[in-house]
Amino acid sequence: LHIFPRVFAVGTDKKDYVTCTVDDSPPFDYTEGLEPVPADYQPNLYDKQKASGKSYSRYLKPLESGELHVKARGKEIVFACGYHAVRVHFGLEGNMVILGINDYNQLILQDCPGSNKDKTKAEQMRSFLVPPPLQVPDSRSAHRRQTLAVFASIVCQEHAIVFIDHNRLLRLHVMSLGRHWTSRDLDVDSQVSVDNIKLWDRVWSSNHGPDWIYERAKAEQALDKWRLSVLAGTGPQGGTQQQPSLLDVICASQEVFNGYGQHTAHDLLHSLALWPTYPPSLLCANDALYEQFKTELHRYAMQYVSSVYRLRCLSTPNQLSPLYYNYTSDDNYLNHYLRVFRKCVVRMDREEYNRFIRLGLLDPSHTIGECRSLLLVHVAEPCTSGEPYECDERDLIQVLYTDVPVYQYIEANNPIYTVIRAQRPSGWRYSQATGVRLYCS
Repeated sequence: LHIFPRVFAVGTDKKDYVTCTVDDSPPFDYTEGLEPVPADYQPNLYDKQKASGKSYSRYLKPLESGELHVKARGKEIVFACGYHAVRVHFGLEGNMVILGINDYNQLILQDCPGSNKDKTKAEQMRSFLVPPPLQVPDSRSAHRRQTLAVFASIVCQEHAIVFIDHNRLLRLHVMSLGRHWTSRDLDVDSQVSVDNIKLWDRVWSSNHGPDWIYERAKAEQALDKWRLSVLAGTGPQGGTQQQPSLLDVICASQEVFNGYGQHTAHDLLHSLALWPTYPPSLLCANDALYEQFKTELHRYAMQYVSSVYRLRCLSTPNQLSPLYYNYTSDDNYLNHYLRVFRKCVVRMDREEYNRFIRLGLLDPSHTIGECRSLLLVHVAEPCTSGEPYECDERDLIQVLYTDVPVYQYIEANNPIYTVIRAQRPSGWRYSQATGVRLYCS
């Protein structure tokens, strides 16, 4: 493990920003004597200045090698090797790149002031100069020096995993043991403990709940507990005077919906044919719909660990340099794994499209929940007036798929995205918002 404090964010006069934290409370019983500093070793001057008085200063020395163990959980990922593990939260646009060891060694040879307009801050938040073999000739920065903000790296024999973020919002949390980390330490089913404290429970942020991929049973228990609190009127429901928003609750409640954010929550709700700000109280009061929701939370998340996803989006780069933009992976991701969030059109197969038609969700003259569908009870209350919604059979498609426009609805400068054109009951969030069709450039 290598960290580069010279790259860390410095915050503002009014608000500090902490890039790297260290947990030295039990069970993390590492002592610095386990890895003495060589007598002739001198850390980088900028790293030393930035780390002065910080808990992470103890890592500015050669650290022992060890077998690499990696585990992702929700929005977080842990890399462990030797005595040390680092939990990484990539923020909005953080990323990681795998470099050949020679390229990596060339990359970290030379740094320079960062791109901040304030020269003092630019000196404090430095970047590394990209060596010529890794430079991208046609990039936007081709006319100036190409740089990378490298926060930390895991250096292996032939490759290095590099954590980068040009926005400098990436966060690191270091946890060190008095022994080398093992694969069992990051096994969800392991009972490995240090000082009678189970490691699995301590390596993750305390405000992040069970994972919908690896800890489905515990995640469902947390969801059921949330449901009871919503029905009792005490659970997290969005915090507005209008009826709460299911989208807001999913994004804000990582203890229940770990890993879900704006993109994935939008697409999850689209897969359930739900208006994004559908009230949680209606969802929780409808047994059938709630069970669909619970099942879909797991099914949707599982696609991101499938072999198909890995082949489409995590395959070989288009060019020899790993810094080149990977158009193939990007196209596959946008076309297969980004449905409605900030999209202008979504391809819906026959079954999905006809379901929306039968529910009246694409009919601007229909009001959601006014009547029941012939095929699916969509809300908690049955139809109280008029006949159940019946679609025009001529609107159903027989072809395999069709492309459907996505609309943006805005309330208080916060946009949501959906194909739904039906009216919303008064009191729902965005009930009065007008949909604006998005067009591809």
